[in-house]
Amino acid sequence: MWATARQKVVATGIEFDEYVTSRPGEATEVTRATLSSGSANIIAVGGDGTLSEVVNGYFDEVGNIVDRDSALGLLPSGTGSDFRRSLGTRTNDQLIRSILNTKTRSIDAARAEFQNNKNEKSFHTFINVASFGLGGDVSALVNAWRGRLPRMISGRARFAAAAIAALRRYKNVEVSMMLDDRAINITSNLIVVANGRFAGGGMMLAPNAELDDGLLDVILTDEVSRFDIVRELGRIQRGAHLKHPKVTELHAREITVNASHPMPIDLDGEMVGTTPARITVLPSSIRFLSADYAGDAEKED
Repeated sequence: MWATARQKVVATGIEFDEYVTSRPGEATEVTRATLSSGSANIIAVGGDGTLSEVVNGYFDEVGNIVDRDSALGLLPSGTGSDFRRSLGTRTNDQLIRSILNTKTRSIDAARAEFQNNKNEKSFHTFINVASFGLGGDVSALVNAWRGRLPRMISGRARFAAAAIAALRRYKNVEVSMMLDDRAINITSNLIVVANGRFAGGGMMLAPNAELDDGLLDVILTDEVSRFDIVRELGRIQRGAHLKHPKVTELHAREITVNASHPMPIDLDGEMVGTTPARITVLPSSIRFLSADYAGDAEKED
């Protein structure tokens, strides 16, 4: 998509710099350095992982916005490209127009505190979806398969195959949570904390989530079995899983998660660490370039 978009950007006379990353975390460093040196709009060209790195560069190391006058944009590619769906942009032309436009909308983000792979406390900002347990295992498998599977295999197919594979070691654990001032105890291995609606290559995990309501949608499962998950995969794609009696939808501004056994955590498609964790919404913290925004994210039949 960038080849087409580049021609249109050049035609408008807009000055821009291009940067091709070569290692994990580089997009965060480049974004933060660019914004620290002056206002600029940053366009993430890539998948949800690239966008997540750019979002983290929009904030400094302690979570403050680097430059409130700057905006982010997206030209998606990659395995999942789920944030495009959550954002509500339906066509490539719409996406290209958004980066040429001066129109922006304010959207929420969230800051997560967790144990990283070195068992140290770590922080990360995400813009779309966090998942605990099975979701983290699925993301680890999808990323491990990157470059090993034919490009013709869609993101949704990759995530579905990874979900089936991850179920082999699926085991519920005792989980204690705080949603603002509400205490919750469940037996689970699948929890979703969502700012956007879609994750996992088009799965509508949080069908009622809004990017700009100042709240996080929390999808809880309790005593869900492997068979329950396999049976619900088709319904998850269209957001119908909320009707299942073992699934609960709640909302909160701050969520803490503690488990009897560490649960893997996925943030915007990347496995980052394990519980214990704390997630806090950052209301209207990101200015995002938009075009013809209709107010409703894409919904699938």
